[in-house]
Amino acid sequence: MKAVRVATLVLLAMVAVSATGCMSQPVAQGFVGVASDGDNLYVGSADGRILRLDTDARAGGAAFPSQGEWEYAITKPSKGGFGCSTTQSPSIIYGDPVLDDGHLCVATYDGKVLMLDSASREAGLVFPQVRSGEWQYPRSDESVGPIVGSPAVVGDVVYVCSSKREKGQTSGLVYALDRLYGDELWVSEPLDGKLWITPAVQGDSLIVSTLGGVLLQLDASSGAVRPWSYDAGVGFVSSPLVLNGTVYVGSFDRSLYAIPVGAQSPSWRFQAGNWFWSTPVAVGDTLYATCLDGKLYGLNAASGVPAWSAPYDAGSAIAAPPVVVGDRVVVVTKSGDVHVVGLATGSGVRVPNPSNEKASTCNAAVVAAPAAHQGIVYIRAQNNTLFGIDPVAARVISTVSLKME
Repeated sequence: MKAVRVATLVLLAMVAVSATGCMSQPVAQGFVGVASDGDNLYVGSADGRILRLDTDARAGGAAFPSQGEWEYAITKPSKGGFGCSTTQSPSIIYGDPVLDDGHLCVATYDGKVLMLDSASREAGLVFPQVRSGEWQYPRSDESVGPIVGSPAVVGDVVYVCSSKREKGQTSGLVYALDRLYGDELWVSEPLDGKLWITPAVQGDSLIVSTLGGVLLQLDASSGAVRPWSYDAGVGFVSSPLVLNGTVYVGSFDRSLYAIPVGAQSPSWRFQAGNWFWSTPVAVGDTLYATCLDGKLYGLNAASGVPAWSAPYDAGSAIAAPPVVVGDRVVVVTKSGDVHVVGLATGSGVRVPNPSNEKASTCNAAVVAAPAAHQGIVYIRAQNNTLFGIDPVAARVISTVSLKME
């Protein structure tokens, strides 16, 4: 348990934001990532804004917002020190935006879930436009507790995990919300261990992995905890991926586990040099997993056997998930270096910085999840700059500042 407590403190340090007086509001430093609907790009900024971008307009240097583009600032009440009045400050967002039929679902670290309608945001209408399917949960000033993972939108339901401290104890909670109106459908019983993850939906059940090191299965229609659970004895750090009845999840013991639902032992366990912070990506029968040891691993999903003679070594820690485009996989290190790796061979190249060969590709830290859009991989760095990477040419083809006025 000591290892879990130490690891939890490290994680808390990574997401902590310090408060300052009312004369200077703190700048939010979330690591919300990028999403694409095929036509437009949706980007979360480090300072609590969600933007829809037209990549052609950005490449052409058009004034923002051009037709179809918009931005929406998500804020929270913030009271400054020395008797200052309450103002609005940027919300911190860690989970990635989730697209669903013209809407965008976002969850915040201050414990709110929002459903945004693209047409209403483009028109600049007051939020929420209820008739257009916009809502916020909870509707009051209450909070469900810090949300770190992304919502999961499945059919008519939005599932989200949070952690809430009550009576001196922090527990994980899972919420099911109506997709159209944001009404609460159910809330799970308090679960042992913080939930800083995106729940995995598999048929009529949800799978969650806790910082306490337990996998739990919940009934998707009621939230009731089902009898099966798996206790690893060490905390889980990544969101679970469920494929063909098997849960793939990374833990604080530097391992990636493959645990069949219903089993009491893993079918395989692969140990690396550090945590598997992000959820692996599956292509066919192979998992591609980034690790804080700076390596990209290709592993057979059924056996855990490495797909390559050696993992690809990017040279420094990787927290963001990989992105697969065609026969290549793109990874970006925390220090901001981008690498393009062949799926079949595991061989790759570093993408150079276009203006300074000694600097990292993005010249800033990267933790947010990238996304592929029309064959280009877009990466949001912590300096609020969006980088477009051509995975075939292995070069930076665009940079867009998100510090738009």
